[in-house]
Amino acid sequence: MSVDKSTVVRIADLARIKVPEEELDGLAAELSNILGWVEQLDEVDTDGVAPMASVVATEYARRADN
Repeated sequence: MSVDKSTVVRIADLARIKVPEEELDGLAAELSNILGWVEQLDEVDTDGVAPMASVVATEYARRADN
């Protein structure tokens, strides 16, 4: 997906961020790259992979009455 300057202006407006005109092209390119990476991640087969909250197996301390 490609992001153009008008989309960057709309996103900035929604986020209530002032973006100078000279930065719009650079931000459009950066957002396009990010969306490209997200599209690549969407192609990964995750069937059978359990969701996790952390990449490290962690046991949390429990109270004595639990």
